[in-house]
Order: sequence, then structure tokens, then C-alpha cells
Amino acid sequence: MQRPSAGERWSRYLRSQTVQQRPIAPVLVLTVATLLLTPLIDESVPGRITLVGLVGIAALTALSRTGASRHIRIAATVAVTISTLAVAASGLPSAAPVDVDWRQIAAQVMFTGLLLITPTVVVLRLLLRPRITLDTLAGALTAYLQIGLFFAALYRLIDIVDHGSFFVEGAPPSPATYQYFSFITLTTVGYGDFTPATPIGQTLASFEAIFGQVFLVTVVALTVSNLGRELPHRRGLHPDAHGPASSDPTGDERVTGDPAGDEPATGDRSDDGTPD
Repeated sequence: MQRPSAGERWSRYLRSQTVQQRPIAPVLVLTVATLLLTPLIDESVPGRITLVGLVGIAALTALSRTGASRHIRIAATVAVTISTLAVAASGLPSAAPVDVDWRQIAAQVMFTGLLLITPTVVVLRLLLRPRITLDTLAGALTAYLQIGLFFAALYRLIDIVDHGSFFVEGAPPSPATYQYFSFITLTTVGYGDFTPATPIGQTLASFEAIFGQVFLVTVVALTVSNLGRELPHRRGLHPDAHGPASSDPTGDERVTGDPAGDEPATGDRSDDGTPD
């Protein structure tokens, strides 16, 4: 028997409707905890490892609660482990002075990529749900906050590569500074106290501002306006679904019923319609 390709397995994961899907709200709690703890974390290696751990746990929790296969969860666990080891290695003393610390760059690249897992998985799964629930809204907010964290990590990566010249302001930025600038940009508030100094930084900030507004007026706004609604056109995306979902607006779908809507068979009938 021929094994399915990686693309087929990924498509099956995205299109499957598991009976035991669990709420995504805990991922939102982990994301908010990351936002609140970032200002308290310094630039030391233990502090950065703590930050990687928080982001990694959120990513693994998102994969687990959206029904990812064991292989995908194992791959994500390996990515979290490698990111943690890369951060730890970046704090080791270098044998010779170098202009560019490639270990620190590699650690930040891994961390930035890790931040893409949660919003991507959450959005793809939520867009396929046949019913809009409060947990769908929690997932949309989770993805929105994770996008802000991703851009914050991306700005820091550029700052490391450019030797600390990302902002026009000369004061050395902290992890909280990148996070602050990212969410001020994402929400288009734009206080102007921090300004990108390079064309690539200005381009990314503009893209984040546009993307943030588009995400709010599409994913978040549509989720709120359709809260509690059933979306029959999404039923076809779930070959394993066997009927209408539970009417509980606070939880995930539960698979019940017959897929064709037929009544259960109660025995053979004769030509005149009476049971045998």
C-alpha cells in the first residue's frame, strides 16, 4: 500500500474534523502571559530561554488543540528544542572576536520562525470550522497577538544583523521596546517615539500596519459578526463530519448525526409501506 505524500498528509490534517477538538482559549492565555512577561525579561541567556519556552509551549499547545498529527507535533517539539539550544549557545563566549555573531543571528532566526507556527495553524483551522463560536473568537485574537510578537522578533533580527541600527533613536532597545513598537505599528496608533532608520525597517513597519488593519476588519470583525452562526458551505471541507455541530457557542464542534440526514433504518418495508 502506497504511503500518502507529505502534501496529502498536510491536506488531511487541515481538512479533518476531529470529534475531540479542544478549545484554543488556553493558547490565548499563554500568548497574553508572553506579552506581560516580556518587559520583565532581560537580555540575559536565561531570560531569552524563558521567552523561547513561552512561545514554544504556546505553539505546541496550539498544534495539540487543533488536532495536529503526532508527526507534526514531534517536528514542532524538535524546532522548539533547537531554538532553545541555539539561544543557549549564543550566550557562550566566542573563541575569537567577530564582527557578526552568527550564533545570535541563528538563534533569533529560529525564534522568529517559531512564532509563525501558532498564528498559521490557528487561522487555517479556524477558517475551516463550520460553526463560529466564542472559541473561534479566542483563536482569532490569539493569531492577532502572535502576529505582533512575530514582527517584534523580526525587527530584533534586523537590528542584530545591522549592528543595532534599526531605530533612529540611539538608545539601546530592549525586548520590550521591539514588542511595544510592533503593537503600536500593528494597531496603527503610531506615537512616533520610535522610528525605523532603514528602508527595510520602514517597509516592514508599513506592511505590519496594513496587515494588522486587514486582519482586524476581516478575520476578527467577521468572527464577531457571525458569532454563533452555522456555516453550511464549510461542511463539505470536513469529510469526517457526520451532521450538525453542538449548539454550544462557547466550545468546539462535536460530531453527531447522520451525514446524509437520513432516518436510521428500522427494518424492511413491504410494497404497501407497512413494516414486515
